[in-house]
Amino acid sequence: MLRRRIVRLGAAAMGMFLWSGAAWALQVGSDVSGEAELAQRQIPLPEGEWTVAGVGTNTLVSGDPGAFGTIENAVLVRTGSDGAIDAVIELNVNRLSVQGGWGVAAACTKTVSLSAVAFYKTKVDGFCLFVAPTDLGVPNAPGPDAWTEVRSILHADGATPSPTWLTVGYRVSDRGDVLDVRYHFDPKALGLEPVTGDAWTLESVLQTPDRYAALNQLNAWGGLAAGLVEDGFRGALDGRMTEAPLPNPWEVPAARVTAVDDKQDAAAPAAAAPIGQVSPSARIQALDALLAKGAISPEDHAAYMGAIRSENEKAPETATDYYSTLWAKVVSYNFFRVSVDYLLAFVVTVNSLISGYITAAIVATHSVVQVFNDMWWDSYILSTTKGETVDFVYIGAGKGADS
Repeated sequence: MLRRRIVRLGAAAMGMFLWSGAAWALQVGSDVSGEAELAQRQIPLPEGEWTVAGVGTNTLVSGDPGAFGTIENAVLVRTGSDGAIDAVIELNVNRLSVQGGWGVAAACTKTVSLSAVAFYKTKVDGFCLFVAPTDLGVPNAPGPDAWTEVRSILHADGATPSPTWLTVGYRVSDRGDVLDVRYHFDPKALGLEPVTGDAWTLESVLQTPDRYAALNQLNAWGGLAAGLVEDGFRGALDGRMTEAPLPNPWEVPAARVTAVDDKQDAAAPAAAAPIGQVSPSARIQALDALLAKGAISPEDHAAYMGAIRSENEKAPETATDYYSTLWAKVVSYNFFRVSVDYLLAFVVTVNSLISGYITAAIVATHSVVQVFNDMWWDSYILSTTKGETVDFVYIGAGKGADS
């Protein structure tokens, strides 16, 4: 029923695209599983059969990456056991390459999303993960042209979908190309009652255990899927997702932990565990399950296990740790240098007291200068890093930072 409705609604639009000569790897009404491809970029799909519900072009609402040509856009949907749509995927990719990179998405900041992780970010490329609420099920939810037809299906026959859905999104780009993929999940699939977007502020989530647990669940799933999304951006999935598709977010273990140890406490309040933190045992269990399904290779499994062990041994370095280490280096370096400075001063003055004063002044002055020189270079490098926000029209969102 859903497929026939999509084919009927999209036939006219697809006819115009085909007549104009646009070559789409995804066609309205077709079914895909495991992975999809749009403009040579591959997208891993959660398990199940996905229907291409809309294809079209998109526009920029912020930023200017240069002569980027056309932004290709596609919307995929999946139906649950009750016949209603339980997940939506939106894809945005560029058709022509640029030369100066694609900046960042507004949603890649924690000021816009509930959680965000920047895996890497340079002047011309980057990769981020974010989790955010999206007003996808409200009447007249805005979006690109490809979304308009899907929205009518979502509300067909007087249906009342959940007003706010939960989104796990990725922005991966290099100097020339970009992939912006957003996985939208009906909160009912995560065992949540439908609520409006006002209930999904960070403050509200931290005080509501079931929503907090759902956010942790999506963070855990997003971290496991991140490597596959990046592989797909580079066209390196090689069809392996067809045999072993992504699990659903609610199938990924995401037990809460109480503090720095590995003790799981299911009854612990939400505030006991930082958002996105998953116990090592739960992460290992999830990795073992992915290995058994063939979603990751034994080599990747071994690498991930090594990363988990190293994380347990030592916490990630922070900016404070960096400058503490820098001061330690300054002290050790001057310990070895002070004897040389003193000897040189003594050769010139032939006076131990004056030589001591000169040596102390040199050490103190050069130490401060060295620290401030490093800090200045850090600030300079940061200021030259491209931080421009480049966003498209998104489903259930307005423009730019409102997404």
